[in-house]
Amino acid sequence: MKRPAGFVEIRQGTDTCWLREDGLSTLSGSVFEPSFWQSRQAVTGTATGRGTTWFVRDGERHLVLRHYRRGGLFGRLVKDLYAGIRPAHSRAMRELSLLEAMYRDGLPVPKPMAARMSRRGPLYRADLLIARIADASDLLAVLQRAPLSGNQWQQTGAMIRRFHLAGIDHTDLNIHNILLDQSGTSWLIDFDKCSKRAPGDWQQANLARLLRSLNKEKGLHPALHWNQQDWPALLNGYHSQS
Repeated sequence: MKRPAGFVEIRQGTDTCWLREDGLSTLSGSVFEPSFWQSRQAVTGTATGRGTTWFVRDGERHLVLRHYRRGGLFGRLVKDLYAGIRPAHSRAMRELSLLEAMYRDGLPVPKPMAARMSRRGPLYRADLLIARIADASDLLAVLQRAPLSGNQWQQTGAMIRRFHLAGIDHTDLNIHNILLDQSGTSWLIDFDKCSKRAPGDWQQANLARLLRSLNKEKGLHPALHWNQQDWPALLNGYHSQS
């Protein structure tokens, strides 16, 4: 996988960075350091999950800075180290390249801005910087506030189908990775370990993964505005795209 057009490569010590030429005020690896944004009083918020996600402002642009961290039991031991020495094969550069291809194809994804691989011998750490989708909340937050209409579920299903028609296998399609903005547009985020593939069983596996996620969150949040009767509407929207 090679660096997409429109990105420059900068090497600083053991770090390799890919940076969008026309998208950042500073073409430097410093943009991956929370302290850089803190010193400019440009941190607009944070979110916690496996680690801390930073929301920052670069002039008029609002960005999201994410450090890659492992999940599960293995993640408790290794946390944020991955095996590999070639930047183009790192998780950050692979996700940036896939995002850029989808962004250019007009799919509803955040605009990728930069990626970094930090070598530690045969291992590395990784970071990704993307544009923030304005006025958007994940599907969990939306459903905690109010139910979606049948038309909104159909639009969500149609959005997923667009990705499948483009061959995008989102291996972690869940309630947290679907965003809705205030105009009602659906977006898809978090493409770590995702890829472009020929049609296959993975498409139904994506949908099954999403259904499990919806049912799981309903179990954790009984007041969530979701029930099994909403699923056919999503599938109707999905199958309306061809």
